[in-house]
Amino acid sequence: MKIKIAVILMCISLMLMMVVIIDSFNHNKTDSPKKADVIIMLGGDSGRLEKSAELYHNGYADYVMISPEIESIRSQSTEYAIELGIPQSAIIEEHKATSTYTNATETLKLMGKYDFNSALVVTSDYHLKRSKMIYDRVNDGQYELTYISALGTNGEKWNERPGAKRLWFTEFYKLWGYRLGLYNFIDVPDAYEGNEA
Repeated sequence: MKIKIAVILMCISLMLMMVVIIDSFNHNKTDSPKKADVIIMLGGDSGRLEKSAELYHNGYADYVMISPEIESIRSQSTEYAIELGIPQSAIIEEHKATSTYTNATETLKLMGKYDFNSALVVTSDYHLKRSKMIYDRVNDGQYELTYISALGTNGEKWNERPGAKRLWFTEFYKLWGYRLGLYNFIDVPDAYEGNEA
């Protein structure tokens, strides 16, 4: 009887592990863009600012918030945003964020400061699931948030990029760390992703 129970428990555990692993490959379920007060571009690798500029030029918002704005990192700089046709007057710089969690806390504070009620949150396709989870947790329904995934600079999906296995593994452990509330232990900037963690 004990062996039967152990086998059943082992089978259930293996099935749960398979579900978790299969789900870990599904990062990039993007929302359809809709009109908002601001576009929040989460700092990190290339493609995010380009997607934010595309949304801005298509009239989805009058402002683009860069979090964090770092002039020495082209993909997170105001200078590059201006090159992409976003006027200086439409750019809001956020300088304190060091991770996805602080992206959420700092940008939502700025939304309150600017009296914004809605935002399009733009990040890489592989980073979308974790960003949505933490923004929804920090936001707690205060603002209307829509989540938009950005492909790589050349239009490639996360699994088509060099280093896709590393991206998958990094997001896998960070997502579970976030689910368990371990932000302070896993939130260190990752060199591959620029400043995003």
